[in-house]
Amino acid sequence: MQLRNRENFVKLLSELLAEGVILCPLEETEKWAAIEECVQALPHVASRKIDFASAMAAIREREAQEHSTILDNGVAIPHGILPDPAPLAGALGVSPVGVSYGVGARKAGLIFVIVGSRSVRREYLGILAQIARLFRGLDLKNKIMQAKLPGDVLQLIRDAENS
Repeated sequence: MQLRNRENFVKLLSELLAEGVILCPLEETEKWAAIEECVQALPHVASRKIDFASAMAAIREREAQEHSTILDNGVAIPHGILPDPAPLAGALGVSPVGVSYGVGARKAGLIFVIVGSRSVRREYLGILAQIARLFRGLDLKNKIMQAKLPGDVLQLIRDAENS
């Protein structure tokens, strides 16, 4: 797929994520508790460059809009825009049992939490587009659902970006 060359994104998903922000397995099984667990894993929240309450408020605001952030394949991408300046940050929760996402009986197996400010809008939108493209089918999601370690998840994403 060669995302960097084909799409000219500034940052790849694998560059945004690190082993410390991949929760494998995600402990929470309810939508908002799972999102909170992922937000707390963001290094910019832990270092207080991004306020936890502000990040949650931005995500709640986006989730309240007309369209849900869960894709048909059980990949959820809750995301929100923060006031400037705020860096682009992301985390991934992997839930083998699924997270009840509140949209019918659908469950999310993967939850990508993405936050950033208007100053990083291009990168923010690029990451959202990459996730949608990489997880268009079920192949990568299913492989990640079988992974036991964050490093394995990260390598699967790198491999998919480069294939």
